[in-house]
Amino acid sequence: MRLIAPVVLGLFCMAAQASENPPTATEPAPTAPVADAPARLIFSRDNNAPNACDVELYVNQQVVAKLGPGEQTSLDLPNGELSVAVAMSPDGYCAGRGPDVAQSVILRPGETRQFAVVVEPEQVFLAPVID
Repeated sequence: MRLIAPVVLGLFCMAAQASENPPTATEPAPTAPVADAPARLIFSRDNNAPNACDVELYVNQQVVAKLGPGEQTSLDLPNGELSVAVAMSPDGYCAGRGPDVAQSVILRPGETRQFAVVVEPEQVFLAPVID
């Protein structure tokens, strides 16, 4: 009988410890991005354009900005999939005809992406800027 009491006491202590919650980590978990936080697109055009014509910037087939040589714009947009394009402005002697090709961009909440507007004698297009 004297041997049973320590064994029962040991089993009782192990069962009590097993039911306790494990210790929590002391390092805080990273915060998730806010689901409705806007994303930002930055578009810039250098001064080395072959002409002084303005360039129109399109988001989802709508003109959202005009950029001259050396200008830049920043747009806060909803996250998700967007269509972006660029074309020569139809104003003045430039007589642009609208965007030829649109690019699909998928933005995460709070993300910032940058594009360079490249103007060549016969075409204009967007090139992603990689940091």
